[in-house]
Amino acid sequence: MKNKVKFALNILGIVVATLVLLFMVLAFIVSKVLLDDMFGRAEHDVSLSVDFSEEDMEARGYNRKPVSFDSEGNTLYGNVWGDTNGDKLVVIAHGIGNYANGYYNEMAYFVDEGYCVMTYNCTGTYTSEGKGTTGLSQSPIDLHNALLFVESDPDLKDKDVYLFGHSWGGHAVTAVLNYEHKNIKAVASVAGYNSNGGIMLEWMKYKMGMGGGAYVIFPFAAICSYPEAHGKYNYTGVGGINKVDIPVLAVQGGNDDTVFEDSIYSHYLLGDITNEKFEYVFYDNGTHSGVLMSEDPDKVDYRKEVSQKYDELTEKYNGKIPEDALKKFYSEIEKDKYNGVNEATMSEVSKFFEKA
Repeated sequence: MKNKVKFALNILGIVVATLVLLFMVLAFIVSKVLLDDMFGRAEHDVSLSVDFSEEDMEARGYNRKPVSFDSEGNTLYGNVWGDTNGDKLVVIAHGIGNYANGYYNEMAYFVDEGYCVMTYNCTGTYTSEGKGTTGLSQSPIDLHNALLFVESDPDLKDKDVYLFGHSWGGHAVTAVLNYEHKNIKAVASVAGYNSNGGIMLEWMKYKMGMGGGAYVIFPFAAICSYPEAHGKYNYTGVGGINKVDIPVLAVQGGNDDTVFEDSIYSHYLLGDITNEKFEYVFYDNGTHSGVLMSEDPDKVDYRKEVSQKYDELTEKYNGKIPEDALKKFYSEIEKDKYNGVNEATMSEVSKFFEKA
């Protein structure tokens, strides 16, 4: 009888171990598929966009110098805008899925304020090389390499550097402070998150609708993400902020549905930030991208009008708008009426940089 019980327990143990192993293999496969899909290439066609092209900006009087630099074996492409004879340089880090052109409004604002500005496309984005955007740690890695380029460029290496980033870029401008870089005078992180793992868990719980199940899948996703981070997976925004003795500004919206629990601002509320030069601006009704979009009533109305026309076009073609109709739609958009900065946010950032 004892032998039968022992045999049955052994079989049960083997079955349980096999099921656990199968679950782990399946969890790794699911995590890898999800990550590869989430961090694939970010392709853009500026002609099918409300964003300004380089030619649009040049026509508005913003001169540029094309630049390129290496980041972990991929060549990244960008531009240096404005007068390079000045002593101040703003480096802009864009959000994931976005691209440099999506921040040309902010670039122009800084140039008008007398700054020279560097913009670039991150790994796997638009004009830059890379099979994909890699992961949540890639933005500070790319910014680190952008700053190495700045520090070696004859026209830029002696300038005071100011960092400005949004979302993925908002993480980049704080996490990059874990590296050793000279000449950084101040940092502005807009809707930036603190850590690779923290924001991944937040997205799984809410944006991907996993709820509590996210805690089961998260360890496997984290392990899959680690190799892609080139040893920098644990570089956090808070760690970077606390490491330096320079002013850091966090801008956060209360209605941000993309970055909140792991936002730099939330970690400040938790008492995690010890840098005495840290400041924040909080907009109760601010959204993730809205904190950078113009609140001018005419522009708000025009954006609504464009959005309504797009919805009508989508309905007309059952969600599959023909390319010629799409091109016609975008060609008729008056980009000057559509685009513009959030004056409140940019004024706060400008004042913060000026007093640094």
